[in-house]
Amino acid sequence: MQLTPIVPFAIALLALGTTFPSSMARPDEGMWPFDGLPLQVLKDKYGFEPTKEWLEHVRLGSVRFDTGGSGSFVSANGLVMTNHHVALTTIQAVSTQEKDWVEPGFSARLYGSEVPGKDLTLRQLVEIKDVTAEVMALKAADTGENGNEWRGKVEEMCAAAVADKKNHKADLVTLYDGNQYRLHVYHVFDDVRLVFAPEKQVAFYGGDYDNFTYPRYCLDCAFFRVYEDGKPIDSSKYFFQFDADGAATDELVFVSGHPGGTERSLTHAEMELQRDLPVPAIVRLLKGRIASMQKRMEKDPKAAFELRDQFFSASNSLKAYEGHLNGLLDANWMAKIKARDEELIAKSGKPEVKAAFEFIAAEMAKVREGHKADRPNLQKLMPQLTEVGEKVCADAKKTINDARFAVYGAANYPDATFTLRLAFGTVKGYEAGTTMVSPKTTLNGLFERNASFDNKAPYDLPKRWTDKKAKLNLDTPYNFVCTADIIGGNSGSPILDREAKVVGLVFDGNIESLPGNYWFDERVNRCVGVHTAGMLESLAVVYEEFGLVHELRGGK
Repeated sequence: MQLTPIVPFAIALLALGTTFPSSMARPDEGMWPFDGLPLQVLKDKYGFEPTKEWLEHVRLGSVRFDTGGSGSFVSANGLVMTNHHVALTTIQAVSTQEKDWVEPGFSARLYGSEVPGKDLTLRQLVEIKDVTAEVMALKAADTGENGNEWRGKVEEMCAAAVADKKNHKADLVTLYDGNQYRLHVYHVFDDVRLVFAPEKQVAFYGGDYDNFTYPRYCLDCAFFRVYEDGKPIDSSKYFFQFDADGAATDELVFVSGHPGGTERSLTHAEMELQRDLPVPAIVRLLKGRIASMQKRMEKDPKAAFELRDQFFSASNSLKAYEGHLNGLLDANWMAKIKARDEELIAKSGKPEVKAAFEFIAAEMAKVREGHKADRPNLQKLMPQLTEVGEKVCADAKKTINDARFAVYGAANYPDATFTLRLAFGTVKGYEAGTTMVSPKTTLNGLFERNASFDNKAPYDLPKRWTDKKAKLNLDTPYNFVCTADIIGGNSGSPILDREAKVVGLVFDGNIESLPGNYWFDERVNRCVGVHTAGMLESLAVVYEEFGLVHELRGGK
C-alpha cells in the first residue's frame, strides 16, 4: 500500500482537501503529529503516559524513505527495517537481467558487502518547530502580485535553520489547510545499502489477489544499513529493540511512520465531486496503463524485467483507488459526512460558516458543470481542482477550519502530509460479513494455503521454504492486524509496544480500510503487519541469516 508517484496528478489531488477536526473521531482514530498527541486519551483509556524521552526515542528511531514509505532503525549499527515493496524500487534499480535480486532475493552476510542503493535517501526527523506566527506574519506582509513572496522568505528560513548542520534539510509543513505551520529539520542519509530482501514471491505472497486483504501470509520485509563517512552510523541511542515474542492479542501498540495523504476533512460536496469525476477517471487511467504494460511485458522479456516495478505500483494504486471509489459510493458513510457538516454549522451558530459550506458546494457545481462528459479530461480537470481547492475556496476553508477549532478544540489530528505521525490501537480481529476474522495468522496457515492451491502461482513457495518446512515451528505467528490508523506511506512503519520495542512491521491494510482516505471505521479498518516472531523464525530457519538475527536480537 505504498504511496507511489505512478499517477502524479492523482497525488496532486490528494493535496486538495481541507483539514479540520472531525466530530466523528474515535479514541483510537488518528495520525497524530508528535507535538500534538492526545495524551489524555492514552492516559484515560490505556493508562499509558509517554514520557518526553519515549517520544524522542520513537521520533529519532523512525525514518522516511524518499522513494515513498517508512522505516526504522533496528540495531545499534545503522540497520534499518522496511517493507520489501518499499525497497522494491531500489532492488529493481540495482538489478540487471543477468544479476537479478528481485525474484530470488538478496543477502549481504558481511559489513561492506551490502549493495549501495541508487538515488535512495532516508530522512530522520531531528527537530519540530512551530513557526505558525512567523509564517502568518510573512503572509500578511506579502505585497506581491501573486501573493507568493512569502514562500521565498520561508525558503530563507529553512536554509537558515540548517546553515551550520552537515547533511541536514529543513522543510515547511502545512497543517490544517494553513491554520498551522511547522518547520521540520531532517538528518538526511544518502549512503543507504541493501542488506537483505526475501524473494518477491514470499514478500508479496498471493500476488494482487491477496493485496489489501486479510488473512495474509507475507514476509514483506527488507533491511538496509545506513553509512556515513564510509562506515555504519552509530544508532545505539535511538534504535528499536526487537521483541522476539511479538504482538499479543489486545495489546496496545503504536505505529510511527509517514502516512502519505488523507482527505478526511473534505466537505460532503467535495467528496461527491470526487466520487463522480476524478476518482473514476483515475481508475480508468490506471486500468489502461496496466493493460498496456501487460501486453508489452508478455511480448518482450526485457520489458517484463524493466516494467515489473512500475506494473506492481500501478496494480497497487488501482486497487487502492477502486477502494476509494467503493467507499465514496457508500450511501451510509456519505450521509455521515453530510451530517458532520450540518453539525458544525449548527454548533458554530455562525451564518458565515453555513455560507462557507454553501460557497464550496457552489464551486463544486461549477466544476461539475464544466465536465459533463462521461469521461472527463483529467489534464484539464486536475489543474482546475487545484485552483479551486487552493485559491478560490481558500477563505471558505479557513472559515470552516476556524469553526472546527472553536467548536471541537485542537484535540483532533490534521490530514496526513507524508510527515512523521504516531497512531495507536490494539491487536484485534474483526467481523467480516457473518464470520469473525482472527487477529493473527501462522506459518502453518501459510503452508495450508500453499497446499490448498497445489503450489500453483501466486500461492507457490520457493523450494527453500518447502525444504525447511519440517524445521519450522509452524505455530509461530506470521501476520497480524491491529486497529492503528494508517494509510499509504505507512508501509514499512514499525509497530511498537509500550516499551518502544518492535512487535511488528506495517505492510498493508485490509480491503475494508481502503476508504480510509476519507474516514476511519474502527469496526473493520485494520492495519496489517508482519509479526516479529514470524520474521525471526523465517530469517533463522529458512534463510539461515544468523548474523542478521543476532543483530536484531541486540547483538553486534
